[in-house]
Amino acid sequence: MGLEMGRVMADMIGLRTVAIDAAVRDAIGAGATQLVILGAGYDGRAWRMPELAGVKVFEVDHPATQGDKRAHLSELPPATGLVSLVPIDFERESLGEALNRAGHDRSSPTCWIWEGVVMYLTRDAMRATAAGIAGRSAPGSTLIVNYHTLHRRFIARLIFRLIGEPQISAWTPEEMAADLRSVGFVVYEDTGMADWNDRFAQGKAKVERGAYMRIAIAWT
Repeated sequence: MGLEMGRVMADMIGLRTVAIDAAVRDAIGAGATQLVILGAGYDGRAWRMPELAGVKVFEVDHPATQGDKRAHLSELPPATGLVSLVPIDFERESLGEALNRAGHDRSSPTCWIWEGVVMYLTRDAMRATAAGIAGRSAPGSTLIVNYHTLHRRFIARLIFRLIGEPQISAWTPEEMAADLRSVGFVVYEDTGMADWNDRFAQGKAKVERGAYMRIAIAWT
């Protein structure tokens, strides 16, 4: 049972990843010259996506996480993108201050990835951060937000709590569109696990349990 659950979760995360990758390719193709990854963790897009050649990639995360990543970068091949690791302590520094220090150009179109983060924030904190993103987004920028709808399975909610990641917030697609619209973003596409399964796995992945996972893609 545990092995099967692990396989299902791997498929769900894999589909989420390729769906976001596709949105990033579209944004770069439309003219974005910068990529900002919020809560980047151990994201590897700058090393594995050829479309990011020449693109400035800003990976924003906690200093401790980035310290561990820096310690292992020498084990990787050269990055395709022009990577800047941007450490930030959200209790002491704003996102804008950290990106200014790193050289982010707010006058150039940016693709923003907000993956695996907003469900752990309050709605007010999510909107405040989204407003800060909008304030640094030149015309032609794209925001990719991974979010969750309300979990209807008690066991799923319990698992997230047991692994130390209790989810605080959930949105309907309409609520997410409204929150993003309130800060200046217009959602033009909102898709979920079934859509990604059809598009990227010919509907063959057994990922029905991931129906709560969604991605909203918005423009300035």
